[in-house]
Amino acid sequence: MKLRSFVLCNAAGDEVCISNFGARLLQWHTDVDGIERNIILGYSSLSDYQQDPFYLGAMVGPFANRIGSAEFFIDDQLITLDANEGVNHLHGGRNAISDMFWEVTEQSEQMLVLTCQLDDGFNGYPGPIAFKVVYRLNDDSALIIDIYADSEQPTVIGPTSHPYFNLAGVGNDHQHHILQVFAESYTETCSKGIPTGEIIPVEATSLDFRQPRILSSEASRDNVDHNFTVVGSATEPQAKLISPDKKLQLHVMSDYPGLQVYTGHHLDGKFTSKEGLCLEPQFYPNSPNIDTFPFYLTTPEEPFSAQIKYQLVKPKLNTPPLKADNIEEE
Repeated sequence: MKLRSFVLCNAAGDEVCISNFGARLLQWHTDVDGIERNIILGYSSLSDYQQDPFYLGAMVGPFANRIGSAEFFIDDQLITLDANEGVNHLHGGRNAISDMFWEVTEQSEQMLVLTCQLDDGFNGYPGPIAFKVVYRLNDDSALIIDIYADSEQPTVIGPTSHPYFNLAGVGNDHQHHILQVFAESYTETCSKGIPTGEIIPVEATSLDFRQPRILSSEASRDNVDHNFTVVGSATEPQAKLISPDKKLQLHVMSDYPGLQVYTGHHLDGKFTSKEGLCLEPQFYPNSPNIDTFPFYLTTPEEPFSAQIKYQLVKPKLNTPPLKADNIEEE
């Protein structure tokens, strides 16, 4: 299949570019005070995405994030997955949906529908599994991503979108973004990023983003790669990211119970550390192995669905300006 890209446009002047390879978000151009910004980090050539180690803009899964020891049980049957990060399983394993060509089944000016199929046993997942992703760009500068999956057997599904955002505009200084996460706690992990099962309050920790906080590229405390326990809502933000000049906000909403915040501190090669920041709605990592984590199996009788919404807000035009005394900087 040929590597292609497709553009969604709205009346607000937004243009979102999406590829059929990995159902990836490649670019999002928006107008800020008459100046165009591309707010999604990406490569200059489509072919570079086929050697991308960072999951730039990709739809990742079948299960996003990590599964410890690359295994879990379904009805007392041990399911062994592809171990692609040491002994653990990350983002669906090797050559998963992030690195597959998706079929475009419907397209309009403001909508794109992509589908892909996984055979039974792909990277260990029971199936077969059929995925469908619907991208919709509305006239209020919201990108809505509806994710659906059907499986012929009980299986583990929980994909997410993996764009790296720079609200200053790709190529511009990415330092001093302002982050707010509406979470009282986060999932503790071991040194390999696998949750221990403990849920830790953010209060009095470096992961307390309940009030907006300026991120520093130099501060080690702002090297974040953690899952926050948020309230799933299609209407209320789970997180807000604000551009350094405070002229643009990104609000993230989803019906997922978790949100991975990754500050991109492992980016290298064609990019610099922290050049983009990820806000990934998800099930908690390793949820299939931890009974106390919110999670459900996808079955033939109960197919999977989830929604992610990325809403742009331009405070100068739409909302009161952010008050400086609400911003915490250390």
